[in-house]
Amino acid sequence: MIAERRGRALTAMTRDEVDALILGKEANVRYVSGARRLWLAGARAFAPSCVLVHETSDVHLLSITDDGVPGDIHLQNLYPITWNPANLLGRLTRIPGLAAARRIGVDGLTPLMDALLSATFPRAELVDGQALMLAARARKLSAEVDCIRAAIGLAQRALAQVVGATRPGMRERDLLARFEQCMADLGTTTPAFEGTFGHRFPSDRVLAGGEALVLDVGVLVDGYQGCLARTVNVGEREVSTGPADVLFDALAAAVRPGATGSDLWAAWDASAAPRPSEPAAYGVGLGVEPPIIGEDVTELLPGMTLSLRAEVDGRVRRDSVLVTDTGVEVLEEQTRIG
Repeated sequence: MIAERRGRALTAMTRDEVDALILGKEANVRYVSGARRLWLAGARAFAPSCVLVHETSDVHLLSITDDGVPGDIHLQNLYPITWNPANLLGRLTRIPGLAAARRIGVDGLTPLMDALLSATFPRAELVDGQALMLAARARKLSAEVDCIRAAIGLAQRALAQVVGATRPGMRERDLLARFEQCMADLGTTTPAFEGTFGHRFPSDRVLAGGEALVLDVGVLVDGYQGCLARTVNVGEREVSTGPADVLFDALAAAVRPGATGSDLWAAWDASAAPRPSEPAAYGVGLGVEPPIIGEDVTELLPGMTLSLRAEVDGRVRRDSVLVTDTGVEVLEEQTRIG
């Protein structure tokens, strides 16, 4: 799968006449290299963490260890971390093929890095590498779909344990803690986002019997996101179904090759449910990806994967779907929640 992903990036570089990519975003680095890096909560400023050279097809990584680095990336292709940006850029100039590049794609920049890269590679034009990478990543390989399905399955199993344990008198924080313990027991310690367990930011609020409780969770497994949302009535120990599920089915039916956000909103509006304050759908893969369907006009293509979210009267249903050649497939394991 790593070789196929890298091949797609190289094909996109050929199409856009880009000689090299200097990447800093976690998802892009993982896509072309397959390297497993330390997960950190929060944002990081752009740094040249990975270089892909079109002429050689070689990947070079910012790393002091080959732990988590695939075997096809040789030890000499690792350049060490340094706190001195000038030293870092000096090491980049020694990467074969990079100094001769005339168009270098970058997936982010800071004013400092813009100045340093422009000074280090004065004959090169810095161009948008993020758009190139997102285009390469848009249509998923079958192996990527399997990774997303596996992540969803893990999230389903962890959420099923939370639903089965939900009781009146528990706090929202108790459910968050149980979910994260379960996901760790099942094999991942990385959430895709901070889960909703009643409220967006789980608190010490005590759950009341019979209240509708939204559980919206996501995990990352090998970098790929699996997310889902269900609504339970506290004390019933099972997922409740209702209008949100009907709306979800209508949204899923509107997903097909060539459809756009307007088609999904037409399906939403036909239900007479008020539009939500957040997107009805967004792309999923190595985290959140385009399209983000608020007012997005991007046409859906076979192989795209989306997270669809339906909300009616405070009840929520979310699942991920695959755009197929003829329509849509809901990606899930057959784990019963509740």
